Amino acid sequence: MIIDMRLRPPLKSWKATAQFTEGTGYYPSRMGMPRPKSVQTQSVDDLLTEMKEADIMGVIMGRQAPRPLGIIPNDEITEVMRQHPARFVAFTGIDLRDIEAGLEEIERTHRAEGYRGVSIEPGASFTPMHSDDKMLYPIYERCQELDLPISITISGMLCTMVGNDLAYGSPTPVAKVAKDFPKLKIVISHGAWPSVMPMIEVAFMRENVYVSPDLYINGINTPGSQEYIKAAKSFMPDRLLFGTAYPSRPLKESVEAFRQWDLSAELEDKILHRNAARLLKLE
Repeated sequence: MIIDMRLRPPLKSWKATAQFTEGTGYYPSRMGMPRPKSVQTQSVDDLLTEMKEADIMGVIMGRQAPRPLGIIPNDEITEVMRQHPARFVAFTGIDLRDIEAGLEEIERTHRAEGYRGVSIEPGASFTPMHSDDKMLYPIYERCQELDLPISITISGMLCTMVGNDLAYGSPTPVAKVAKDFPKLKIVISHGAWPSVMPMIEVAFMRENVYVSPDLYINGINTPGSQEYIKAAKSFMPDRLLFGTAYPSRPLKESVEAFRQWDLSAELEDKILHRNAARLLKLE
């Protein structure tokens, strides 16, 4: 089964956000990416049908961000995982306005079935920060202690969607975090696109950094996408992860677009399944 490292189902709180509306915050349409049918119906059942057709298990990346991204309560995520345990696992979304509360939320959800990591979006938070901000270090430390991977979503596009400066989309500060927490597995969601080469530099330097470019790798004509693939073919075959960023793009279409890379069977299997299965302890 393919593991999709960034899938956001049409939960109650997500339906009002830019991801499920045609508001100005939605940008993949500019890149010619079609809308899935289940986004139009905003139906979890329709999404499950699409997941079955694409042979996908989804990793729900929790989110606690300003509008138009929005706050998605982790309890909503818990409920959909409870109802469909074979299709969903999740990373706990943390509101970075209150680090102590965030640590408590990590402890609470860590004991709940289905949670496999922690998700933060520093550059798109209410008060933007770089990933090596010392305020975030207690979160990194706790994740390292619990052996929980952390997803740091880094993308200039995401920063600007909430009105923050494009500079917060730089992946360079991740190198310091990875050095300071060498046993912490760090997933860079959105692959820091469009800062592709700086992202590859960080991943080359730090072997505890995983790259999940999601929609930016699913198409041979996406600017920068070839560099992620080159990295996977050379030094990073075990640390590149597949994702769709649904609802930004349909699931089956995303898988088909990824397979246009015509990779070896072994490398394709690693990116689509084995790397994530090992990271999430699903093996």
